[in-house]
Amino acid sequence: MYFPYKHGATAWLAVAIFAMGFMGVYAFLMVLARAPGFNLLFSDANFFRTALVTHVVLAVVIFFIAFIMFMVFYLTGGYPTRKYDYYCAGAALFGIILIVTTPVFSVAEPMLNNYIPVLNNNQYIAGVILFFLSVATGSILRAPEMVNSVYGLEKYITIARGTGLILACYTVAMSIVVMLLSFVQASEDPDTVYSRIFYESGTWGGGHLLQFANTLGMMSAWAILTRKLYKDELIGETAARWIFVSMGVLISITPWMYAKYISIHVYNRLQFTWFKAWGLSYGPIIYALAAARKWGTRKVVGGYGFVMLGFALSVWLYALGGVIALMIDGSDTRVPAHYHGVIGAVTIAFMTIGILAMVENQRLNVREKWIKTQLAFYGLGQSLFSIGMFIGGTRGLPRKTFGQEQQLDVLAKKLGMGIMGIGGLLAILAGVVFVVFMIKALTNKTERESYDFPCVIK
Repeated sequence: MYFPYKHGATAWLAVAIFAMGFMGVYAFLMVLARAPGFNLLFSDANFFRTALVTHVVLAVVIFFIAFIMFMVFYLTGGYPTRKYDYYCAGAALFGIILIVTTPVFSVAEPMLNNYIPVLNNNQYIAGVILFFLSVATGSILRAPEMVNSVYGLEKYITIARGTGLILACYTVAMSIVVMLLSFVQASEDPDTVYSRIFYESGTWGGGHLLQFANTLGMMSAWAILTRKLYKDELIGETAARWIFVSMGVLISITPWMYAKYISIHVYNRLQFTWFKAWGLSYGPIIYALAAARKWGTRKVVGGYGFVMLGFALSVWLYALGGVIALMIDGSDTRVPAHYHGVIGAVTIAFMTIGILAMVENQRLNVREKWIKTQLAFYGLGQSLFSIGMFIGGTRGLPRKTFGQEQQLDVLAKKLGMGIMGIGGLLAILAGVVFVVFMIKALTNKTERESYDFPCVIK
């Protein structure tokens, strides 16, 4: 049987890039729907809410999780990929196809619930379920190689780099458990089944857990990039162990949060809000401070210029999103300003890792100045996008509104959405260039027949 890619790393990277490509299409439509002038062209708010749901799921769920799977296979590149590893990646890809084609071929009611918005359509829901089950199965099957690489006799990956990915995969599995529990509880009220509150309650806890998975993946990416730049670890083994043990304990107790308050109860929502606010803050802050310390005291001894650029932009965007979070007051566009900063940090860290892996394995031959330009455009674009959203939010511009619904009636709203539009277009352009880079690497015929995809960062 012929497989187009000879290692699970390239198979899962292809899945992630496929999702990112369609994410960009829907993002382009959403930016136009908010930008002054262009927003007047869009009067069908329901259609663009459908586009928003699809974009968000591809951006902050599908792409991130698929890329975490890529990093798992990348770091365990010395182990062979088995047929069932490809089956998991293929099933995940088919799930994404079901998701992205739903708005085109089916009538679907968009549910703008938080974290994992939903199209109330059987094809869409089947695609999401298939993707999650494929990832869970794939990560379980690869777990022995990952654990052995970090903790076993053949240990060659440090805790700072490897444990975050192990814990991220575990967190995805726990999010599935939590969502199953949530939907069972939410379905006990027949009047709310398949309504927005049903999906909101069902995905609230699991959505919070996925933010842990995304952040753990970003922290591992930061540690990998530090190793490349300084030939040294970002933080010590003991500090890393305590960070991940404490985060693992918090993640493990989440199912018990439903013992006292069921998923549709307001206190269930509040406890997950506090759970994320406190449990997700200290790990990346410690990693970021350690990175800043190395930048100030250590000389770069390896790597490429784009590695430092991508690393620095990721830390900057995470800090920007964190500062904006402290100034949120109500449900306005300061909320998406915050999470676009944070998810931008995760995205650019993953972009840098993907480019580095392809360059190091001689799959991507692009001049470094173009790589730096791509990363700089994405970092600038996401920064402007978040800042523009923040400005609009200070004047009460509501989130989840589009087109003429926005009522851009004051200068600050127009200015904010103008800056947002420019930033969004820059980020989309940079995303398109990244997708082109990755397609170029994945279709490199001279390296395509290689069965090994070694991790060059050891």
